Amino acid sequence: MQFSDGRKKAVLYVTRILAFLCFLGLSNAHSLAGPVWERVRQSGELVVAVDTAWPPFQWQRADGRYDGFDVALVMEISRRLNVGIRFVSPPFSEIVAGGWDGKWDVAPSVTPTRQRAKELAFPVVYAYSLASLAVHRDNRSIRGPEDASGKRIGSVKSTEFEKYLTREPFDILGLPGVVYKIDKPVLFQFDDAASTFAALAKGDGVELDAVVDSLQTIMIEIEKGRPFRIVGSPLMFTPSALAVEKGDEEFAALLERVVEDMRAEGTLSELSDTWFGLDITQP
Repeated sequence: MQFSDGRKKAVLYVTRILAFLCFLGLSNAHSLAGPVWERVRQSGELVVAVDTAWPPFQWQRADGRYDGFDVALVMEISRRLNVGIRFVSPPFSEIVAGGWDGKWDVAPSVTPTRQRAKELAFPVVYAYSLASLAVHRDNRSIRGPEDASGKRIGSVKSTEFEKYLTREPFDILGLPGVVYKIDKPVLFQFDDAASTFAALAKGDGVELDAVVDSLQTIMIEIEKGRPFRIVGSPLMFTPSALAVEKGDEEFAALLERVVEDMRAEGTLSELSDTWFGLDITQP
């Protein structure tokens, strides 16, 4: 089929317009990359919010270095993203409240709840925490969780451990039914696990009668020489997820893909075994 010169010019014009629009579309897609991932790429570092005193998950050593299962996880994530890493340590209550305003990019070991999901996204669950009751080893009155009813019990505020004790409705995504075994405790709130354990370590009944925290964390404290005793079986188990602020689906999907690759390769289970001696990456 032969086209007139005018027709050829029209086709060429339309082709150039379409090519230009495609170029604009690709450029716009790149410019619309989520704000968090774009910030990470531009700065060359992933900023991670962690606790300074919650071993074996995350803590800060005397020399200033951060360590723990969660720290090893996010360091491997940053390596796979080909960016550096920097740690910050805001109060946990600030992490779960949202409104990060770019102060950090991601936080590990956050329990995904419907309330928190109003401000945060949870790209991937990578581990499960076992909530447990512990007492001072000199305690003789608390033999089972039921015996802790009405007692002074410490927990970190804004955590699932606190909610278990207050019986505030759990809105944890994917959580099975919870059986409450402790009635009307006198709740003592702490900003971090280190303060909670320090209070219990003062002696049986001196400041606290018991604490509720992660089984893995309590076991580490006992291994370090803390005079604690774990009471009964775990009270509940909760999922631990990476948390990011909403609004960057590209970044969230990227984190999910990296962690799922680590799971498929066995890297996630290996990290768990290194830090806990068991695989906590499966329910």
